[in-house]
Amino acid sequence: MSAQSWRFILNSVGLIRRLATLDQGIVLIPKEIVADELASGRLCPIMPQWHGVPMSAYAITETRLLPAKTQRFIEFLQKRLR
Repeated sequence: MSAQSWRFILNSVGLIRRLATLDQGIVLIPKEIVADELASGRLCPIMPQWHGVPMSAYAITETRLLPAKTQRFIEFLQKRLR
């Protein structure tokens, strides 16, 4: 099935979560993001053994001189997304 034939193609995690809890489809999303929904039973895993294809992520900044908090956040993301 190509992406063009799907009903929704979204890049908003909040909207993806909301539509999933409204029974509007199946989502592939990290468990950490929907932990509350899983715990309350509003969402349930349907294929827990299946995982999506790894994807690259890039952090693009306006300048090479980053504030310390921005650098720490990028380092945090690097550790969490591996």
